[in-house]
Amino acid sequence: MMKVQGEIVLRGDKSLSHRAVIFSALAKGKSKIKNFLKAEDTLNTLRAMQKTGVTVIGDVYSDEFEIVSEGLHNFKSPDTVLDMGNSGTAARLLLGLFSGFENIEATIDGDESLRKRPMKRITNPLKNFGASFEPEDLLPIKVSGKKLRPVIYDETLGSAQVKSALLLAAISSGVEARIKENHPSRDHSEKMLRFAGANLKSIRQPTAENVIELKPPYNFNPAKYDIWGDISSAAFFVVLGLLAEEGELIIKNVLFNPFRDRYIDILIQMGAKIEKVVTGEKCGESGGDLIVKPSLLKGISIGKEEIPKIIDELPVLTIAGLFAEGRFEFRGAEELRVKESDRIKAMADNLRNLKVNVEEFSDGLSLEGSRGAILEGSIESFMDHRIIMSFAIAREKAWANAGYSKDKNELIEIKDLNWVKTSFPDFFELLDKVVFK
Repeated sequence: MMKVQGEIVLRGDKSLSHRAVIFSALAKGKSKIKNFLKAEDTLNTLRAMQKTGVTVIGDVYSDEFEIVSEGLHNFKSPDTVLDMGNSGTAARLLLGLFSGFENIEATIDGDESLRKRPMKRITNPLKNFGASFEPEDLLPIKVSGKKLRPVIYDETLGSAQVKSALLLAAISSGVEARIKENHPSRDHSEKMLRFAGANLKSIRQPTAENVIELKPPYNFNPAKYDIWGDISSAAFFVVLGLLAEEGELIIKNVLFNPFRDRYIDILIQMGAKIEKVVTGEKCGESGGDLIVKPSLLKGISIGKEEIPKIIDELPVLTIAGLFAEGRFEFRGAEELRVKESDRIKAMADNLRNLKVNVEEFSDGLSLEGSRGAILEGSIESFMDHRIIMSFAIAREKAWANAGYSKDKNELIEIKDLNWVKTSFPDFFELLDKVVFK
């Protein structure tokens, strides 16, 4: 019988950490960053900004440090390649930012996994406004900054990374932006830009389209960026707490954003006992605590309209569905195939490795869940932190279902655990802290 009990505080949200560093660099003066995520992805963004002339004061591994910048018009060309590791967010945002700086050149690269991820979704729209990239799709890519034309664009992918790259390109070039989203996406950039002093309006249309208007001059103010804990990282522990038979888990100080915490509503529809306690607002975002109790989950069919708000949580939601009663399915998630890995294939292949009967579609998957599922086998990482962490949660539940009759690692072997360091370095430490048998 698995008991999940205790209180945990998560490191800073990854999306907010990336943006806090970039927006601090845009402001002339000294900004403070508190509860920054000390993971490989976000540290690579910080190092990239340092190579453009930004100074860091204090220990980035402490709770708070400072960033000193000469501001938007004083960036310099980095003298080395900017290695963004495994972070698609960082690579794509910086492609946008550097494209609009006249006379600045930068080469952006990444690890083996990131080099396989498509960048044309960023470079193609930016080329329409005068940006220059060589090559135009796969990393490494050399950006040659230009004075861009006003950024007027209809965004059809529902991608916050595309939208944010376009906004940053407009800022670095000092031109206005008007972006229409046919499928509204995560709005961290808009909220943080307003917090930093930008003249940005977001207008929701009667058709559910969203129009974002950003106008110069861009005179950003130094600010204190106090970052909420990562709500996506919380998802693994939320599912863990729900699959337990005993206990209560409290997750403190996490981001609440309707484009990021929608997975909680999905889980509640599945029968989850989760309470959200709002405690305040920071950096233009609200946040608070989650209280999670063991629950008897039932399967659910997740439709296309939900996908943009739960895209990163679909792997761990699949694990919730695996141990729910009834059929679990999601469709309309083609975007999942171009994440850190092809996550549809990664989940389906690994579930088959555990002898789970799963049906794979071009845009999703389907399986029949069982709370008492007995699983055994090995898990491939696919160089993807969310795949590893999702199956680590599955392993805890499977181990309990097997009556702890085998060693946990013998029951389900998960390969290449080091990929977790890209986003959640203390994941396994926290897991050991709250799971009791």
